[in-house]
Amino acid sequence: MSTKFPKPWLRTDRGVWYVTLNGRQHNLGPDKDAAFERYHQLMGMEPEQRLIGTSVAEILDAFLEWCKLHRAAATFVWYQDHCQAFVSFLPRGLRIELLKPYHLQRWIDSHPKWSSGTKRNACTAIKAALNWAAKQGYIDRSPIQHFQKPPAGKRDLVISDAEFKTILASTRDPAFKDLLNVAWETGARPQELLRVRARHVDVPNRRWVFPPDEAKGGRLPRIIYLNDTALALTRKWMRRYPSGVMFRTTRDKPWTAMAVNCRFYTLKRKLKKRYCLYAIRHTWATKALQKGVDPITVSQLMGHTD
Repeated sequence: MSTKFPKPWLRTDRGVWYVTLNGRQHNLGPDKDAAFERYHQLMGMEPEQRLIGTSVAEILDAFLEWCKLHRAAATFVWYQDHCQAFVSFLPRGLRIELLKPYHLQRWIDSHPKWSSGTKRNACTAIKAALNWAAKQGYIDRSPIQHFQKPPAGKRDLVISDAEFKTILASTRDPAFKDLLNVAWETGARPQELLRVRARHVDVPNRRWVFPPDEAKGGRLPRIIYLNDTALALTRKWMRRYPSGVMFRTTRDKPWTAMAVNCRFYTLKRKLKKRYCLYAIRHTWATKALQKGVDPITVSQLMGHTD
């Protein structure tokens, strides 16, 4: 009876060799000969001795494995997008002891079109991953623990009704138009718009209901009420996608933060102004207050806990 052993394989997008042992990927480095030497060393170890390698890519991979098990799906995707983008920027196979704060700074600087908020979020994701690795004992300390994040962006943009009509008129993508209209009518958070499913919809009571374990904060359910327009769009996309994420692109792919940002960058070239889903949410709150809705009610409708 023959015994099959796992063999190293090349991850072409990173140019790095890996081997999968007991369900965990081990980074063997970019050099094939050195990779197979490391492979034979691992095969001679007991499973508990097979520590994670010291490349930045493998540390981030381990963090993402943990996120997939212990964080919401949307949170995992958010971290995955940032970690993949950072690793793709770094020299292939860069080891964790060679990672310096200037690597993070250069990555940020390579995206001059990013807003200050986007830059801050990118830094937050990478710092969180490496802080996690230090707490778990994979590394002694984060090499970027003292990196100063860019300041948060200001969300003081209020979109007028006329502006919003111009935005819709400048958008040829019908799926994106629907997403914008639902955001405009509900004031929902971007992550709520991107992950709502048919099972969250309570049609008789005209609302979306996220259970506590899927809501921000994880303590209380999140309820989003629907007016006629939002309810009609919800029904339309429910019929189209009765399972899985409800709002999708014209290619039947779930919307991601990156995909939405790309649409807004296209609009910026046309309209010479940068918009985002959070600006629409901010506008919804401002309009509600202007109509005389008291601040406590507005806070509750937006899902704030204080």
